[in-house]
Amino acid sequence: MPSVQTWTVTNYHLVENLPYNLENMCSLRMLRLSALPSLKQLSTSVGKLGQLEFLDISLCESLEKLPKEIGELKKLKEFDMRECYHLRRFPSSVCGLSSLKHVSWNENIGDKWLQAKACPIPDLRVEIVEAQFTFPMLTF
Repeated sequence: MPSVQTWTVTNYHLVENLPYNLENMCSLRMLRLSALPSLKQLSTSVGKLGQLEFLDISLCESLEKLPKEIGELKKLKEFDMRECYHLRRFPSSVCGLSSLKHVSWNENIGDKWLQAKACPIPDLRVEIVEAQFTFPMLTF
């Protein structure tokens, strides 16, 4: 699938891992992995997606860290990580995302991107987005 430019996987509650050979999608410009609440990790091969401009991992609630290879995405312009409540660690390689222009996140990971904003990433706009999906308290 080397000519695929967009790959979307959304709303699959049983997906825990992605294929480890993502580099075969060498023309991929948009990767949307939204609402995969059981996804535990991103493949390290994500760093081989040299044409990737947009990455969406929003609502991937079980994702705890990003692979260090994420810093190899030199053309990445937009990164959506809203409602990734367990994402706690960012590799220092995020400072290498020199084309990054916009990051969307919730307050729970805000400190990490504020630290990354101290990196020499020109024109980086960090946006705090309010939670879209809240679960009401049930009372009996």
